[in-house]
Amino acid sequence: MKSSFSIAVWMVLISVILRMIVFLMDWQFTNYEKIYLFGNLFVLMMGVFFSLRLYKRKVEKTTHFLEDYKAAMRFVGLYAILMSVFVYIYYSSIDVTYFDVKLKSQLTLAAEHGMDLDQVKKTGEMILTPFFQSTITLVGFIMLGFIYSAIIVFTTRKMGAYGERKIQMDTIDTIDTIDKIDKKDKIG
Repeated sequence: MKSSFSIAVWMVLISVILRMIVFLMDWQFTNYEKIYLFGNLFVLMMGVFFSLRLYKRKVEKTTHFLEDYKAAMRFVGLYAILMSVFVYIYYSSIDVTYFDVKLKSQLTLAAEHGMDLDQVKKTGEMILTPFFQSTITLVGFIMLGFIYSAIIVFTTRKMGAYGERKIQMDTIDTIDTIDKIDKKDKIG
């Protein structure tokens, strides 16, 4: 993988495969549908890590937290946009009956609890649309990406996963060498 875009495309492909497995196995509205939900969270986390790793390998110098954070967020933005496009296409072309079934189940649940069915239906018709779901997907992945990027960048920097400690030690060795040269110049 040579760029954040290629990492995003591969991660979206994994997410699409997860979604299609749930669809083809007819696991919608079961607990197995959570495979897609939690799988996407894991895929997003792995994508942030891989994009940060790629960035750190390309950069020859020591970087700051904000530079690493921006590199991780580049992936998050691309992934969120590509996933929201997929979600829109999925619900409008592939699984077109999903929202009808979901709305009927919500109306049944609302009737059991004595709620106003007209209000529930109006709300459901607004929320349960491909456009709304893709928008929520975009916003949700970006917000989650903010958090994941901060945590992963902080953790990798703290652990010295990409050689920050080595670079810092090299810097200290260089400073010590400069100090020794300065002392020799003062003596000599």
